[in-house]
Amino acid sequence: MVKKNSSLILLLLISAFPLQAIQSSTANISTALVGVLSGAASYAIECEIPNKIPPAIFVSASCCITAVTYMLLHRSTPLGRIKRANILLNDLSRHTLARTCFHSDKAFYDAVQDVYLTDDLPLISAYNHLISLLPTSHYALSLINKASAEVYKDVLLQEECDASRSRANTLFKNISDAIKRIREHKDYLSQLALYKESLAQQQQTIAQQQMASAHQEIAQAKQSGWWLKLVGLIFGK
Repeated sequence: MVKKNSSLILLLLISAFPLQAIQSSTANISTALVGVLSGAASYAIECEIPNKIPPAIFVSASCCITAVTYMLLHRSTPLGRIKRANILLNDLSRHTLARTCFHSDKAFYDAVQDVYLTDDLPLISAYNHLISLLPTSHYALSLINKASAEVYKDVLLQEECDASRSRANTLFKNISDAIKRIREHKDYLSQLALYKESLAQQQQTIAQQQMASAHQEIAQAKQSGWWLKLVGLIFGK
């Protein structure tokens, strides 16, 4: 009975916390409670089936459950959201065109050539890469805004939110400006036409390969059917 009740309470605690706003103190208390219940459940199981399961397994399981609970709960605190946002912003900052504010078109296009030196269509490669960064910047900003709405009167945490928001807005502006500059370049449309033509050729090649593969499978099926008929005739006699 103790084992069932402890396990039930433990499962309810883990599953009942939605990934919404909670404070760090709440996350810490909840994690400690889950750790205590996990230990109690392990002790109850050990009492019911003594010497059947090594104690190290109970200890490892309890530690894993507590660690996972801590991680999940702290992801939903304002500080956890800010940390997740900063990780995303760090990833965005690795891109030269996202972290740099170019004051001239020449400096920008020189950077594009340097970054995409080995690409046949550098403008299109840069454009596609920058477009792929936009969802990440939007998500990071949404995490920061959620954290800012949840900090209440925590001045230090609000300052972290403001700093992260300023950084996110700067990166988003750099990305937007870069996309605009690429689309305004005199070679953009010609490279885009070549890119679309290349995509069409690739799709045509893939379609031809699929068709050839289908014909080959049909031929193999017919050949297998012919051999089956021949074997049937031979052994049927």
